[in-house]
Amino acid sequence: MRQQKDLQYWETNRTYIDGNTARELAMQAEQRKEQIHQEYVEWQEEEQEQRKRQRQVRAAAQKNRDRALSISPGYVLFIAVTMAVMGAVFACYLQLQSDLNKNVRSVAALESELLDLKDDNDAVQKKISNSIDMENVRQQAMDELGMVYPQEDQIEYFEVENDDYMNQYEDIPER
Repeated sequence: MRQQKDLQYWETNRTYIDGNTARELAMQAEQRKEQIHQEYVEWQEEEQEQRKRQRQVRAAAQKNRDRALSISPGYVLFIAVTMAVMGAVFACYLQLQSDLNKNVRSVAALESELLDLKDDNDAVQKKISNSIDMENVRQQAMDELGMVYPQEDQIEYFEVENDDYMNQYEDIPER
């Protein structure tokens, strides 16, 4: 397109150059015309080269996109196996979580039952201790069974170390 415009320009101005006595200008014009033509050819070649590079880049990009979008059967199998394993792991996790929740509820129920039994035990113990009259027991033991308090010479004292308990290895001797 540019070359045609340049040609038209030179064609219209040719008569002027030919009619002039300065033939050197016509030579320079011819050289200039050839130079413009050469520049135009070089520009076209550069343009073609640039288009070629762009096509190659686009082709490489398209190839990469196609490769990225294509899924091989091995990859599909790998993904399927991975998803199955993940599903199994999640199912086991949910089962363990369910068992844990059930055990926590069971422990809470047993603790509640234990507290109820302790309260009942304490109530029965208090009822028993209130029902026994210790004065009546002492009176029956002294009158009916012949119990007597020990004399001063019957009592033996011994020292115990700082321990809270004592082990008895043999019977206490009688007098």
